[in-house]
Amino acid sequence: MESDGVMELEKVVAKKPLRQALAQAVSAIVHPVAFPLLTLAAIAFTETGSVSSSLDVCLIALALTTAPVAALVAFQVARGHWTDLDVSVREQRYALYPIGLVCALLMVVALAYTSAPQGALIAAGAMTLANAVDGVINFAYKVSAHATAAAACAALLWLFVPGWGAPAALAAALVGWSRVELGRHTTGQVLLGWLVGIGSAVAVRLLFV
Repeated sequence: MESDGVMELEKVVAKKPLRQALAQAVSAIVHPVAFPLLTLAAIAFTETGSVSSSLDVCLIALALTTAPVAALVAFQVARGHWTDLDVSVREQRYALYPIGLVCALLMVVALAYTSAPQGALIAAGAMTLANAVDGVINFAYKVSAHATAAAACAALLWLFVPGWGAPAALAAALVGWSRVELGRHTTGQVLLGWLVGIGSAVAVRLLFV
């Protein structure tokens, strides 16, 4: 009996690190920096059938949003001004959101200037709106950027690349679970992120109907 009890305890202890490792992997894969890039590429390719067009959209997004924001976060963490790469402390996001919004607006302008596919332009606009809404909410309440980005991408893929809609929705659900599992967000913060992401995608899409 005693050995059985020890074995059960070991199983329970082992489950936690396994869940944590899975949650960390999901958060890294369905990241608010990487997932939007894949979404833009998929939408651009679906609309044009051109790998070149899809690549152009990705390069613009990478140069104007992904790279600058990632560099800013890495720099601030290296200086010790921000605690981690997820910028988990709400007050530390006061600077992150405005800078991210400027970068996103530059991306939208660049995509419009280069006559990017309409779907990609709508997607970029939705991501920009979601960033702005999250930034406003952040003054009073912490919202999950992972959940926001994943939900926006899932909604956009449902609209423009239906075949990817269900897998993207599953990814959004999993990343929401991962943020709670890792203790980075509450369930309420994740739910709010999903609402902002979906709402932003639908709102911008309706502007182009």
